[in-house]
Amino acid sequence: MARDLLENKAFEELFDLHYGNLVGFVYGYVRDEEVAKDIVHDAFLTFWTNRKHLDLSYSAKSYLFTLAQNYALNYLRHLRVVREVTALLESASEELAEYDERFARVEEKLALLPEKQREVFLKCVVEEKKYQEVADELDVSINTIKKHMTRALKFLRGELQDETVLLFVLKKK
Repeated sequence: MARDLLENKAFEELFDLHYGNLVGFVYGYVRDEEVAKDIVHDAFLTFWTNRKHLDLSYSAKSYLFTLAQNYALNYLRHLRVVREVTALLESASEELAEYDERFARVEEKLALLPEKQREVFLKCVVEEKKYQEVADELDVSINTIKKHMTRALKFLRGELQDETVLLFVLKKK
């Protein structure tokens, strides 16, 4: 039967003989009948595609079962990776939503600052300018800049409490 595997009729007989057992075997791994059928189909397809290169001194049945087992294990590995990635994406999505809420709260509180304080704060924190640069730009003393920053930070700390960390994230906006 070894050389006869090259013929369609012999392959059909091999398929009919082992298909049911292979599906049951693979089902033991994947616990999903449709997936098991797909894996067995893929195993037979691979067997057929590579029939001219097979070492026919081994049992075709053993080859098919080994092939199906490898495909089932690969499927399970893939499934585990998909679950892990899905969990990571869900976690990241939740964190992003929380970040967006906190960021909106920071922006809301920044809007409550007096105009000059907000302007000084944004230039110093977001634009990362030194106090002297901002003082020169606004044509005021460095002490005025320090006073605006002190008042702005005091107000924001009181209003935002745990969100103050986000004030430094504003740099990226």
